[in-house]
Amino acid sequence: MKILAFDTSNKPLSVAVVVDGKVLAHLESTEKRTHSVTILPDIKKALEQSDLDINDIDLIAVAKGPGSYTGVRIAVTVAKVLADTLSKKLVGVSSLELLAANGDKAHILVPLMDARNDNAFAGVYQNSRDKFVSIIGDHHTSMEKLFESLKEYNEDQLEFINATPRLQELIQNQFPNSKIITSENSLPDAAKLAQLAETNKPVSDIDDFIPTYLRLTQAEHDWYAKGHKDDGNVSYVEEV
Repeated sequence: MKILAFDTSNKPLSVAVVVDGKVLAHLESTEKRTHSVTILPDIKKALEQSDLDINDIDLIAVAKGPGSYTGVRIAVTVAKVLADTLSKKLVGVSSLELLAANGDKAHILVPLMDARNDNAFAGVYQNSRDKFVSIIGDHHTSMEKLFESLKEYNEDQLEFINATPRLQELIQNQFPNSKIITSENSLPDAAKLAQLAETNKPVSDIDDFIPTYLRLTQAEHDWYAKGHKDDGNVSYVEEV
């Protein structure tokens, strides 16, 4: 199985080519250039390093969100175009599940993405037979509500992943004995994305595959606030 995997849902850009479990190429970039500029050159470079052509790829794996709205759209759009044009299988993996893969499999894993104002995109995962199982589904939440949902677990069971300095402060106040992996030490890894993709079913309809945002954009929020509604014929996307 030859897998091309990439993620642009977070600040780093990660691209990997994995063949039968072996990582042939792995590129990461934290440069301030936009992912839309670097993703295609990095995919080309990863394929060249693997001595493969894009047509050799069997499956395309992409982190489908949540995360940066623009970032998520970039990767998903590229993945859909490649999969549809080249008739390849496409697998979308939660960006939070990908972060969970950086944690200790023996812990209850709580991957986070800082959504500002003490809010976060969060999920709760547990590893079972080398597969991540969602205990609490990915959602957009206040940290206060997230902490409340975690009180049933022992502190030393919990491992928070991808915590910014502010989230780290909040976590330490509530769960001082829990493990915390900071954002700098839990970058998304496309090689791990490829591994996760092998345990997920390919999407059945590439056209219907969309990013996972988990909350409305500000523009959508304003659109609905003005009284607009999705009526089955006209949606926010179609109108704008």
